[in-house]
Amino acid sequence: MNNPLWVFSLHHYEQPGVAEACLAAQDLCGADVNLLMYAAWLSNNGLNLPAEQWPALEARVAEWRQRVVAPLRSLRRDWRALPGAEQLREQVKTLELAAEQAQQAAMWAWHEQHAQCVPAARPAAELTAVLARLLPTGNLAPAARNALQQRLARLLAGPGVA
Repeated sequence: MNNPLWVFSLHHYEQPGVAEACLAAQDLCGADVNLLMYAAWLSNNGLNLPAEQWPALEARVAEWRQRVVAPLRSLRRDWRALPGAEQLREQVKTLELAAEQAQQAAMWAWHEQHAQCVPAARPAAELTAVLARLLPTGNLAPAARNALQQRLARLLAGPGVA
């Protein structure tokens, strides 16, 4: 079930600061980390998904994220301080990762069948614009949200993206 998006995500998520910034976007804004990774993958490959296509992709994964990924994440987090639950928590973490991989597989299938990507004229600027769309307001003040968006744009842009 490996696809270029999943391989990219696993590698990129391990880079310094990426996981922390993505989790901050998830926790503070309600962002979908898999969509952030897709936006980064596009940018790193010099591609841009037209704005009118993002809602279709988001709709494609919304139910899975809400009914599978989010409950597993919540359960794993709830069990952090529960004595004796370490082994079960690790099993839930494994399930959560499998659910994330399944979501990305669905996203990749959508990408191959429906995406009408165009070459990115200005990958960094286009990534920043997409991140603005993917970061709901959440519980952040506008200035803090903007700072997080800029941080994500720096971290998610590839070395050749300027």
